[in-house]
Amino acid sequence: MTKWLLLLPLVSLLMAAISPSVQGITLTGQRDIHDPSRIHELDGRYYTYGTGGPGGAIVTRYSDDLVQWWNGPAAIAAVPAWALQMVPENGGGMWAPDVVQVGDEYRMYYSVSSFGSQRSVIGLATNTTLDFNSPNYQWVDQGLVIASQPGSPYNAIDAGLLYEEDTDRLWLSFGSYWNGLYSTQLNVDTGKLSPRNPAPVNIARNPGSPVNAIEAAHIMEREGSYYLVTNWDACCQGASSTYNLRVGRGDSPLGPFFDRNGVNMLQGGGELFLATEGNQIGPGHFSDFSANGLDYFAFHYYDGAANGAPRLGIEEFGWTYDGWPVALRDLPAGDYNRDGRVDAADYTVWRDTFGSTTDLRADGSSGRGSAGRIDQSDYGVWSINYSADYATATTSTTIPEPTAFSLTAIAAAYLSAFRRQES
Repeated sequence: MTKWLLLLPLVSLLMAAISPSVQGITLTGQRDIHDPSRIHELDGRYYTYGTGGPGGAIVTRYSDDLVQWWNGPAAIAAVPAWALQMVPENGGGMWAPDVVQVGDEYRMYYSVSSFGSQRSVIGLATNTTLDFNSPNYQWVDQGLVIASQPGSPYNAIDAGLLYEEDTDRLWLSFGSYWNGLYSTQLNVDTGKLSPRNPAPVNIARNPGSPVNAIEAAHIMEREGSYYLVTNWDACCQGASSTYNLRVGRGDSPLGPFFDRNGVNMLQGGGELFLATEGNQIGPGHFSDFSANGLDYFAFHYYDGAANGAPRLGIEEFGWTYDGWPVALRDLPAGDYNRDGRVDAADYTVWRDTFGSTTDLRADGSSGRGSAGRIDQSDYGVWSINYSADYATATTSTTIPEPTAFSLTAIAAAYLSAFRRQES
């Protein structure tokens, strides 16, 4: 079993090559959306939901390939009466939905508030399907989950959900400005707060901002660690927006979370994950999902080429050797195994893809007594001659990223090798 697990990263690389990859591809169609929810796949179709359109409706966007996007019918057509009664200043808008699947049920958590106000609520609606063509499609409102009012320690908007299927636990993270972000455990059966669970715990602030500009918490789990991704600074100002994404890591969904330098996110810690680049201004509202065996994140940004209109963004991300999420756009040149650094492991991928006896010895040996094995000596030769970002490179040769054909060859070679070892 261990041998086959070692093959999985190569299978992922292969899938990236032969599947429609979003990395580097401009999304098309109806990409206009603000605060996109986590993307879910059902029967080959992908769905996301966003902050309200006309009349305050929760909007739907769907795609069959993650590239071309279309408008769907409004998920929720109008603000529920109970929410308008609790937040009379609202004016008919619903914000920042997130959707989580628990068993056979889809749960949509949405916010009702008004700009600059702490009088806010997070509500819940449920559905048995995301297919709006199904006769069973209907978002049924389940009422209040959590509320805030002037004087509360938090602002009850921007719900982010994490369901841990193996332990059957459901977590809610939320918050905006005021005292920052909070996290709490929900009753997995009702999807709401339970008196048996602890009160919401403060998990992150942005003390460098006079108004503590932080919001849109999203928590994800990987290999027993929990990662809090959040927005710093200001949204909703078109091309003048200053949103950027920050990340920290902890041992519990309740924190504490620390950045790569060990700074607590309550004290302003937060590793920069994504910021403005070119016309992609103010990226925010991160959520993760998987497709074709790869990790992706969805977010919105303000399009500098379209007067700051909000757009859907989807990109692939990976995990560094020391366990931090990284957008693939930020990986260094020559990082073929996508772990955040260029080292001998990348040489191995390169050798199996591009290496030949014309370029180096058959095993990449530098001729210092290490023939017949891949080791640091081979890496030294490769680094000097082929690594695009090696400081002492002596050649201008540029090695391209592995192509689909090359990746197919890699996967086939490793599969053949493992089969030989198994036989």
